[in-house]
Amino acid sequence: MQGRHTDALAGGLLPGGMLSLAATEARLRESWRRSEETYRIDPSTRSSPRVLSAAEFRDLRDRAAIFLRIAQLGVARLHEQVRDSGYCVLLTTGDGTSVDFRGTPSLDAEFRRRGFIAGACWSESDEGTCGVGTAIVDRAAILVHREEHFRNHNHGITCSAAPVFGPRDELVGVLNASAFAAPENRNSQSVVFRLVQQNALAIENALFVESYKTAWILSISGPGDCWSLGEAHCLAFDDGGRILAASRRLRAGLFPGAELPSRRVEDVFDLSADELVKRAHERPGAPIPLRCLANGVRFEAQLRAPVREAGVPATLSVKRGFDALAAEDPRVLESIERVKRVVDRKLTILLLGETGSGKEAFARAIHGHSLRRDKPFVALNCAAIPESLIESELFGYKEGAFTGAKAKGSKGKVQQSSGGTLFLDEIGDMPLALQTRLLRVLAEGEVVALGASEPEAVDLNVVCATHRDLAAMVRAGQFREDLYYRLNAAVFRLPALRERSDRRVVIRQVLAQELATAGRQLSLPDPVLEQLAAYPWPGNIRELRNALRFAVAVCDDGVLATAHFPDGLQAPVLSPAAPPLAVAMSAPATGASRPAGGERDALLDELRRCHWNISAAAAAIGVSRSTLYRRMQRQGIVAPNTADVLEAGNRIH
Repeated sequence: MQGRHTDALAGGLLPGGMLSLAATEARLRESWRRSEETYRIDPSTRSSPRVLSAAEFRDLRDRAAIFLRIAQLGVARLHEQVRDSGYCVLLTTGDGTSVDFRGTPSLDAEFRRRGFIAGACWSESDEGTCGVGTAIVDRAAILVHREEHFRNHNHGITCSAAPVFGPRDELVGVLNASAFAAPENRNSQSVVFRLVQQNALAIENALFVESYKTAWILSISGPGDCWSLGEAHCLAFDDGGRILAASRRLRAGLFPGAELPSRRVEDVFDLSADELVKRAHERPGAPIPLRCLANGVRFEAQLRAPVREAGVPATLSVKRGFDALAAEDPRVLESIERVKRVVDRKLTILLLGETGSGKEAFARAIHGHSLRRDKPFVALNCAAIPESLIESELFGYKEGAFTGAKAKGSKGKVQQSSGGTLFLDEIGDMPLALQTRLLRVLAEGEVVALGASEPEAVDLNVVCATHRDLAAMVRAGQFREDLYYRLNAAVFRLPALRERSDRRVVIRQVLAQELATAGRQLSLPDPVLEQLAAYPWPGNIRELRNALRFAVAVCDDGVLATAHFPDGLQAPVLSPAAPPLAVAMSAPATGASRPAGGERDALLDELRRCHWNISAAAAAIGVSRSTLYRRMQRQGIVAPNTADVLEAGNRIH
């Protein structure tokens, strides 16, 4: 570099994020060498930057649309911070072509004359040493001040530029602030240089959040740092607490050379993912104190919940495996401890239990606890698919295997689950012919799709479930004996909900899930919980879920009551003397205890006038259906179609 440029670099370490003088000077010298020897640019030649045609610029903007949308806030904020001091702001793509320009009306003509316009190319190969081009080559922020520019006609300009990286370390653009007729003193640019870096980091963080928006995102900063300037660094983790990714600067600081997918949140910080979510829920928006286990450094963090697909809410728990189950019943806990010992032993697991007793949830917990937790969990209900389709669903097919087959064929559930877990629900309903094929797949680890001539190797972990007595089916010739013994290696029986001692825990967890899905906050009084726990639930957890979903939908005053539950809940098959829940919930204790008087008579008159149509009566009175049900309960009013079972008594009150 020429001597005058050496003089221009005189000074020391600059505040506010400036690079050291020695490092900056070395980079500028190397850039000048490239400009002279590699690009062969004549510094005395006066030329404006190369500018794209209108069509080329439109195409570039279209390709960079997502980047532009996300970067807008950072560009606008930087412009607002520096415009009154005579600076313009450029946002370029990764090759140095400007896609956004923000100036000041009084200075725009001069900026345009010097090439600061949208569509101009500021690469180092075009312009030699300059803020944008050199930041791209070095992949680092740089200040190029006045005579440090290679081309002579750029000597009056000062440029502070910072590269912007995507979530996978790809260079996606450069943020730059420039002014002409800048002061000679290089230190005068320290504040602007710092602002450019802060806003570039804010754009990087926004790109990271967009890329991992379906995961939990932890924003980490030093205690007391200003969050609004983008100083926080980001870490993404999944519902199981496994770290998916970390932003570039956080990764360089905390995870140098580490394979992030092998780590969990609690392996790095003093809080687990569960604890982070709990604290964020308890104090929304408040910083969460956090300590790095490796070096003891303390941080403050904020947690951003995942953006789910339509209809799938962000849960308030990141529990995974068996921790996700509501389980305090000793028999269930014993089964969990036993299954943990065999979950990764290449044994087929068979779950037995009544319909609706939670066999699929238990199978998902097995998968979540296994070493295959990050691979697919694929479920097939053998009773829900017509016999004519189950073979192609399970084993897949090749092109032309049958009339109506997809042009490129289709992978079956077995192939889809390879490496993960295959859950075969209601295995007792699988046709005998397919049982033979399944046995071969389990024995040989290979599957032959319909229409295929060669087998395909598969890596299977199989969990089966049924409510049937498979041993009796074997004796009756309805289930293959050899397949039965293949499935019978590890058998676990799930108790019915009415048999479980932790019914209240199950009820509260299912209610929490339904409230999260509905986006509502309702309370469940203890007396109602006790009533629900006393009901025998012949349909098990599935029936409970449907009943709670109905109650959450119709409740309109923040507190669940017995009247909110559906009328159609049936008495259990195994206990015919028990009354239906709807009757038990609405029946008065005795005939003598029924209140009498004006309100009861008025309600009866309106109900009879509406022929006991609850919706019509509620509309006529001007209240909701749930309110009318509560008034009927309070007044001891029961619809005629349920009066004939009142002698069964009130089992819930």
